Amino acid sequence: MALSNTATPRYYGMFRDAVIRGEIPVCETVSMEMNRIDALIENPGIWYDDQAVEGFIKYCENELTLTDGEDLVLLDSFKLWAEQVFGWYYFVERSVYVPSKDGHGGHYTNKRIKKRLINKQYLIVARGAAKSQYQSYIQNYFLNVDTSTTHQVHTAPTMKQAEEVLSPIRTAITRSKGPLFKFLTEGSINNTTGSKINRVKLSSTKKGIENFLTGSLLEIRPMTIDKLQGLNSRINTVDEWLSGDIREDVIGALEQGASKNEDYLIVAVSSEGTVRNGPGDTVKMELMDILKGEYVNPHVSIWWYRLDSIDEVAEPDKWQKANPNLGKTVSYETYQLDVDRAEKAPSTRNDILAKRFGIPMEGYTYFFTYEETLKHRKRDYWEMTCALGADLSQGDDFCAFTFLFPLNNGSAFGIKARNYITEHTLMKLQPAMRMKYEEFIKEGTLIVMPGTVLNMMEVYDDLDNHIIERNYDVRCFGFDPYNAKDFVERWERENGPFGIEKVIQGAKTESVPLGELKKLAEDRLLFFDEEIMTFTMGNCITLEDTNGNRKLYKKRYDQKIDSVAAMMDAYVAYKLNREAFE
Repeated sequence: MALSNTATPRYYGMFRDAVIRGEIPVCETVSMEMNRIDALIENPGIWYDDQAVEGFIKYCENELTLTDGEDLVLLDSFKLWAEQVFGWYYFVERSVYVPSKDGHGGHYTNKRIKKRLINKQYLIVARGAAKSQYQSYIQNYFLNVDTSTTHQVHTAPTMKQAEEVLSPIRTAITRSKGPLFKFLTEGSINNTTGSKINRVKLSSTKKGIENFLTGSLLEIRPMTIDKLQGLNSRINTVDEWLSGDIREDVIGALEQGASKNEDYLIVAVSSEGTVRNGPGDTVKMELMDILKGEYVNPHVSIWWYRLDSIDEVAEPDKWQKANPNLGKTVSYETYQLDVDRAEKAPSTRNDILAKRFGIPMEGYTYFFTYEETLKHRKRDYWEMTCALGADLSQGDDFCAFTFLFPLNNGSAFGIKARNYITEHTLMKLQPAMRMKYEEFIKEGTLIVMPGTVLNMMEVYDDLDNHIIERNYDVRCFGFDPYNAKDFVERWERENGPFGIEKVIQGAKTESVPLGELKKLAEDRLLFFDEEIMTFTMGNCITLEDTNGNRKLYKKRYDQKIDSVAAMMDAYVAYKLNREAFE
C-alpha cells in the first residue's frame, strides 16, 4: 500500500475493531485519542505509510531478542504506539537548492518534503506494561537504522532506572541475532586505522552506546534541568516523568534543543504519579485540552490509560483500561495481590491505585483530589455579597485574602483570591517556582509589594481599592489572629464591628468547616477560576488528632496553602453570620 491519505492504519484498525466488538475495554482518555486518530484518517492532508511501520516491526523482531534469549514478538500495544510515531506524515513546500549536473552553479526549486507528523508521544500506562522495553526498541531503531540520527538521550529519575533502556541494547550487541547486528558488531574495537569493514561499528562505551558507522551516540542522563538543557539531541525518551518529585519541566528542556532538528522525537513514558502541582500536572492539563479538542495539536500522540473511577478497582474485567498488556507482561494474580495489599495495608493504597490503575493519587493524604482542584469556567462576581477570609503573613508565605460569594442560598460558592508577597520573596525563588508565581502575577491573584517585609497598611490600601473597584459587598470578615492585630483594628474602624470573626487555628476548630468545604469540592460547587486556587488546594494535606479531627498542613515549605486557609476563615465567618446574607 505504501503511502495513502485515505487508508485506516493497520494496527489501529485492528484495535478499533476489537474495542467495537467489546473485546478490549477502554477508558475515556483512550477513547478521546481514538477520535483524534479517526480525524487524521479523514484528513486528506495527512498521509499513512504502512511500510515505515512494518520496517520498525521487522527490525525489532528480526534483529533483537528478549533478555532471556527468546525470540522477540512485539506486543500489540507496542505496534499500536509505534504506528503513531512511524505511520503518519504530511508534506510541506520548501525551496531547495539543486546543483547543476555539470558542477557549475545551481538553482533553487520548490519541492514537496515528506515530514513525520508526530514529534511527541506521551504514554501514561500502569506499572508492569513493559514501558522501558518500548523505549529501548525506539532508541535502538534510530541508533542503527536511521542514519540521520546523531545524538540520542534517555533520562529517568535515577540512573538505575535509565540504565533499564540501555541494558537490552547491550544484550542485543552481545547476542548479535540478526544480519544487521552481526555486521555492526563484527571486527575489532581496537582496529581504528585499518579498513572500516574490519572495525566494530556498534559498541557499548563509557559515553553510552555508539554507532561509529552513523556517528550516533545514545547516552543516559539524570532527570535534572542542568543536565538536559542545551542539548541538541534528535531522539529522546523520558521515563517516569510523573513519578519522581521533579519540580522542573524536563520534557520542555529537552524539546528546546531537540526542536532545532528536523523530525525530532520525544517519547515520554510514565505510570501515574503521586506528586502534586509539579510540571507533570501542568502537562496533563495540556494533554487533556488536546484530547478534548480545546487545543489542536496533531503533532502529539497521547495514550493515557487509566480506570475511569476508583469503583472499577473491584472489577477485574475493567483493569485492562489501565494496563493494555495485562495478562501478557504482568498477571491478573499480581494485580489481585496488590488490591488485597491495599486493603490490608492502607499506607500502600495511594501508590497501588496510582501505579497499577492510573488513578491520580498522592504520596500523602491530600485533602482535595486532583479532579477537585481543576478550575471552573471564568466567572465574575461584580457587586455581589460575600464573606472575606484572611490568612496574614509578613514573611515568605502568601498574605492571603479569599472572597466567598454565596450562590443558591449557600448551597454553592463563588471564589476569588488576592494574595501579597514582597519583591524580596520573589527574587529568592528557584526558577521553576518563580515561573509558577509569575503565572499568578499575570492573572492578578498575586501582588508583589516593595521591600523585604510586607507593610500591612499598604496591603490594606490595595485590598480596599480592589474591593471598591469591583463593588464587592463584604458582609463579614473571618481571620486567623496571627499577625492580624493592626489590620483587624483598622478594618473595624472603617467598616464597623459587625461580622468580624476570629478563627482559631487547630484540629478542633478546623475539622467541621474543612469537612463541609470538602463535600462542596467533591460536588464541584466551589466555583474558582484562578490558577492560584488550583495550586493551593493541590498542596493541602490533612493530619488527624486522636479524636479524628483534621487540620490543614502543607507537605513542604514551598507548597503554599494560604488561599485555602483564608477560604476556610471566610466560610466560618459566613456560617456565623448567615442572617447578614438574607
